Amino acid sequence: MWVRTEPFLVGALPVPPPARLAPHYLRKTAAYARARQDKNFFPQLNWSSWRHIACGKLQLSREIAWLYFELFRGLLGPAPPLRLHWAETEAACASAEELERERNELSVDTLQFLLFLYVQQLHNVSLRRSLLGDEWPSPRTKSPSLTGKSAGENKNWNDQEHLAFVQSHLLDMLELLLEPEQLSASSHSSCSSLVSFEAVCALSFLLEGTISNSGTVWPLHELALWQPCHGHNGYSKVASAFSLPKLESWLRSSLTPNPLGMTVCLKAGKKLAWAQQGGKNCWEVALRKAEMWGKWGHIVVGNGRNGR
Repeated sequence: MWVRTEPFLVGALPVPPPARLAPHYLRKTAAYARARQDKNFFPQLNWSSWRHIACGKLQLSREIAWLYFELFRGLLGPAPPLRLHWAETEAACASAEELERERNELSVDTLQFLLFLYVQQLHNVSLRRSLLGDEWPSPRTKSPSLTGKSAGENKNWNDQEHLAFVQSHLLDMLELLLEPEQLSASSHSSCSSLVSFEAVCALSFLLEGTISNSGTVWPLHELALWQPCHGHNGYSKVASAFSLPKLESWLRSSLTPNPLGMTVCLKAGKKLAWAQQGGKNCWEVALRKAEMWGKWGHIVVGNGRNGR
């Protein structure tokens, strides 16, 4: 298994996230959303519900809240006709109230959206690592290399950074997806915690893999249901859930560098497959990201009052 490139390449904004998007607050957000399943918070989170959480609980501006929401929707890649229809609908709105009514018709998968928000921690600046010269460019670390250790590199493009991030935060992300009854009073897991199949489906947003180098790429939840893996990942057909300790151990032991990623291809001296066969899709991703920054970049960079 390996970490998918798109959530980090396109989904992680290249700026430190707001303090209120720290894992502690995301846990509270997950619990709050689950407790309101009948009010458009879970398992699908619509725009008005997210706006309520983001602006009322996390103290984000409405513009930043919409930036995250719309970027996540674009990342999942709705069909071009749907994207065109939404762009035309948005442009046709004559007032802010009409625009809000249209936005309220949109929704996202709650658990996947929580993972997307967690991925924003990729660009969280660590003061400890800064002192060591690993977080900011310095004379010791400014030279790029194939090992992915250059501090000057953009983490969005560095697939080794993606793998290291998932390995370092895997348990936190699994706990973020747990149902409330599977958590202790301190909001942490135990050796008896179970991870629902829906949670593993959400984790497919970040992970995928193949079986015995077959060449066919499968999302994580389909690999997890493969019979020979049940003894390793603790899947129970009766509970339709996975043992968290076994699932975590299975994921850690299975994770490898992305065989389709830039680092592996460069080390092997091979041409990048996406440049030969999937170039069109990569250009679509790049253009989508450019369009997003063209539309929202002034909010993130130029709003001096909010310090963003």
